[in-house]
Amino acid sequence: MTLVELLRADDGSDSANERILDAAYERFLAFGVRRTTVDDVARQAGLARVTVYRRFARKNDLVHGVMLRELRRFLRDFERAVAPLPTAAEQVVEGFALTLRVVRGHSLLARLLVTEPETILPHLTTGAAPYLAVAREFVAAHLDSPDAEAIAEMFVRVSLSFLLTPSSAIPLETDDQARAFARRHLVPFLSSGGR
Repeated sequence: MTLVELLRADDGSDSANERILDAAYERFLAFGVRRTTVDDVARQAGLARVTVYRRFARKNDLVHGVMLRELRRFLRDFERAVAPLPTAAEQVVEGFALTLRVVRGHSLLARLLVTEPETILPHLTTGAAPYLAVAREFVAAHLDSPDAEAIAEMFVRVSLSFLLTPSSAIPLETDDQARAFARRHLVPFLSSGGR
């Protein structure tokens, strides 16, 4: 399965894909990406190697699949958390705090950033375009602005920067600190037409 197909795939629609991605996630968490093979994932999923290889021809495709699924899960949780808030400003403030807290606490991402940064960082930097596009489109859909896509891109890139390089002169260790930062520095970007 190509990355484009993964991006278009309806999450959860294929039980074999779900079994494969579950197995890949578990293997990556327990052993890392480097020490996991597609054969290991097939065994863990209880599927024939050919079934896995038909859907994910390379280990890199498995990494993309797992990352995309985790992003989709995060966006669903994000939606549930911010949708009830009455204004875009409140959604931005709470969304930024939620993003920092949830992504920093993500067990697989945290493990890989510590133990295999050279494996995961390309997916989050130079190879992040597909994931940024998904996140940008999601955020832009929540903004009532002619500049929604540009504003969304800026929000996503700022969040990603703080996630990848948490050491900062800006205090963002707590939800309250993240909310204060978002109120002061992110919400003003909505003034170009946000709700």
